[in-house]
Amino acid sequence: GGFELGNHTYSHPDLNRTPLWQYQDDIVRGEVVMRALLAERGRTLQWFRHPFLHTGVTLEIRRALDSFLAERQYRVAPVTVDYADYAFNGVYNRLLRAGDQSLAEKVRQAYEEQVDIGFQHFERFSGEVLGYELPQILLIHCNALNAVSLPATIARLRARGYSFVSLAEAMTDPAYQRPDDYVGPGGLSWLRRWAMALGKPRPPGDGPRLPRWITDLPRPGR
Repeated sequence: GGFELGNHTYSHPDLNRTPLWQYQDDIVRGEVVMRALLAERGRTLQWFRHPFLHTGVTLEIRRALDSFLAERQYRVAPVTVDYADYAFNGVYNRLLRAGDQSLAEKVRQAYEEQVDIGFQHFERFSGEVLGYELPQILLIHCNALNAVSLPATIARLRARGYSFVSLAEAMTDPAYQRPDDYVGPGGLSWLRRWAMALGKPRPPGDGPRLPRWITDLPRPGR
């Protein structure tokens, strides 16, 4: 379809819970699939994104993986906007399975509203950390909720003044040349990583999450 493809590993392991050698093997397994798909279109594999955005809990692991990726000629695909689409999707699917179409629709509407809430948060955060709004890189997933919401999501982004460019073009912004040595338990957005490196205050958490009324919904067996 003309879109760039990248390697997200073969089985989505968590670097913070997986031995480095096993994680690297999973990258190579994913590579076997992705390189062939791109070669069919005359393209080469260049992008890698860490599952869960976890980049290691120690600097030793972080640097070893960075060296491994560099040797295999990867560029890391960062993320600056993440409003937890996967969490909304889990609730949405659970309600659909339970036959509660009405409440599922309410979750869908809340998710679409979250687009504006999320972008407003990270646009403001970008200004606080960098002094300007950088070209944002959004993390969303291939799931049932995005399948029905994507047209509305894109319309909201265009209404905010956004257009769409390639990842390579977005990353020509100087912010993406900043060093990133973050290690720790959380999969943080790059805006928060830069804020930590610069010693700047940051909002609690890493951006908007599920509204309270959604987290309070009863789960099966409760």
